[in-house]
Amino acid sequence: MKTINEIRRDNARKLRDGAGGNTYFAALIDREPTQTSRFMGDNPTKNIGSDMARHIEKCFDLPRGWLDQEHQTTNVAKISNVSNTDNDIRTVPVISWIQAGAWKEIGYAEVDLNLTENYPCPVPCGPLTYILRVIGDSMIDEYRPGDMIFIDPEVPPTHGDDVVAIMLDSGETTFKRLIEDGGQKFLKALNKSWPDPYIKINGNCSIIGTVIFSGKPRRFIHK
Repeated sequence: MKTINEIRRDNARKLRDGAGGNTYFAALIDREPTQTSRFMGDNPTKNIGSDMARHIEKCFDLPRGWLDQEHQTTNVAKISNVSNTDNDIRTVPVISWIQAGAWKEIGYAEVDLNLTENYPCPVPCGPLTYILRVIGDSMIDEYRPGDMIFIDPEVPPTHGDDVVAIMLDSGETTFKRLIEDGGQKFLKALNKSWPDPYIKINGNCSIIGTVIFSGKPRRFIHK
């Protein structure tokens, strides 16, 4: 049986690999790469203490105690059961807002996963799940530009869900909250200063994905 130190180290390594390596992982948790190498490198000299474990979880928007539990790592391409509720971690790609508009049709056929950013999704998700980086400020204060939102196009949206929709008249892809009121459906911008925050859904748009998780990068890395 693994010790708590071994479990934490294994999970931190999975997050490191999903973040693109030690340098990116260190930046996300606001530490120096030499420091993170000491507790999860090939020959670690330190353990991940409880304070650091909770800090890592906070930086990755993970539930408290997530780092202390064993998780399996799986490849998204090998998973077909979208109702999976175990602790598997699936790595999913960051795509563009333009690609999102046709994602259910093209999926991974036109995306080279070796050339994209890929991150682990901390919650159960379907095989077509992808990540978008928030642009604009229509969903401030809950989301800020640059936040990563994990979208599962196979999760049926319900009232209160945050969704990605494509406007049929313009072809524009937008990110809003789904509101159902009195038999009517609306897309709502969360920014209290947003002009015309409600868009009535009346055949003018198609909801193409539901937000199942979001992450907040603490520092942007320019390659």
